[in-house]
Amino acid sequence: MLQGGTGLLGGGEQGSMSSYPIIYIRGYAGNQAGVEETVDDPFYGFNRGSTHVRVGPQGSPQFFAFESPLLRLMTDHSYAEVFEGELQGILRMRADDDPERKHRTVWIHRYYDPTSGTYDADTVQRLEIEQAAKRLAGLIAQIKTETGSQKVMLIAHSMGGLICRSLLQKIYPEDNEKATDHVDKVFTYGTPHGGIQLDVGGGVLEWARDRIGWNNSDDFGRRRMYQYLTPGAGPADEPPSDFKANSLGGAFPGDRFFCLVGTNSRDYDAAHGLSRRMIGPQSDGLVQVDSAYVTEAHRAYVHRSHSGRYGMVNSEEAYQNLQRFFFGDVKVDISLCDVETPKESDVSYQAEVRFAIRGLPVLVHERTTDHYCPILMEDKKRSFELFTAFLIPRLSPADDGNTCRYAMRVAVQALHRRDGFLTFNDHLEQIPVWADNLVVDLTPQKGGYTGTYGWRSEAPEPSTPLAPEGSAEGWSADVTLPASGRNLLGESARILLEAVPWS
Repeated sequence: MLQGGTGLLGGGEQGSMSSYPIIYIRGYAGNQAGVEETVDDPFYGFNRGSTHVRVGPQGSPQFFAFESPLLRLMTDHSYAEVFEGELQGILRMRADDDPERKHRTVWIHRYYDPTSGTYDADTVQRLEIEQAAKRLAGLIAQIKTETGSQKVMLIAHSMGGLICRSLLQKIYPEDNEKATDHVDKVFTYGTPHGGIQLDVGGGVLEWARDRIGWNNSDDFGRRRMYQYLTPGAGPADEPPSDFKANSLGGAFPGDRFFCLVGTNSRDYDAAHGLSRRMIGPQSDGLVQVDSAYVTEAHRAYVHRSHSGRYGMVNSEEAYQNLQRFFFGDVKVDISLCDVETPKESDVSYQAEVRFAIRGLPVLVHERTTDHYCPILMEDKKRSFELFTAFLIPRLSPADDGNTCRYAMRVAVQALHRRDGFLTFNDHLEQIPVWADNLVVDLTPQKGGYTGTYGWRSEAPEPSTPLAPEGSAEGWSADVTLPASGRNLLGESARILLEAVPWS
């Protein structure tokens, strides 16, 4: 029995969903046409879905639709939008309504409205990040008053995530308030947490952008990021040498922050072809992979572009990560530990990870060499974080005891160097030196979970019992690598699963 001390890991067979109002904060509109398109949409684009096809059982294309994050929150988790004519509010909900219903509401931070000529052409203005963050604080205060909720959850795309961070790291601290008193969790899609760097120009273009600041484009440079992320910093202040743009700086717990990283630069909207070429292939088309997360946060990599038809926001991959992070019952940290790769000075190793959950038509996490984002297995490190999974047993089949089954493909690639140069003399592209698929079952039981695992190279179904070590906070269990994995990574190499309740 997998359990945390005397408590039930996950809070029961069905878990308990913490319901807080959700606020969506959209990304950057680069020109006035983008502003007008944004403000003409009541939900700032959060209501947009997508369609695609996949190969069916007979080899023919089959239609698949993702309806939109907004609609899925409504249908999957009973959330409601709150527009009533010109206002956002709970006017349609009576005072005697179930408080839980008021908590399950979706709100839009319409911070681009003052920038639009739709309302009053004489007062058109672009808000600075700090101004948008202050207005977000006001919206949160309004929502807490109207709904009676103690906190809210934030969903942000692109620059919207920087507005959230300015709120958490600057606005609340300057008002002597704790961000955690107002915000429970934050989920960002493709936010340039480390700024936006170009793959061309040697830094000259960034210098010009940050000096001219056309349409607030300098918001993605180091100087402005320091100013709107640092309490007390003013418009003339320069960042010190130790300023880390992609850090929460202790203002908000990283465990309550999730960053979705896009790895598909090719499918970024054709209208953004120039920016896609300037940013480079190791990106989502606008934000480079290494800049799309804060170092303390959870993150998932998905092969989606920054926006457009194949964008992250209107994707099944993003939504599945979002709903599990917001409403999951169990958090499982997965690591590859005690690795001892062969000591060869001319060989470097990279790990690939693909993560799937039974019942989903997509991968929720994908770090691979061909998507330019493998895990670099540095010689001095012996342990590597692979992924953090958030599980919702109540979404698993009831006739199978709500068993959560997930699979993780782990592969190790070897790169050879001769005389300081990369060589492919003995290389077979996409053929790893070791690869296997780990399948894990977790089944809710009274007092905890039962768990089994199996490597597909050894058995078709997971049948080896997990042997956990429990504590009051959760449990951890080791998964022995198959012989082929131990031959490469050492006899002591193992997969470590660490699970705690999540809400």
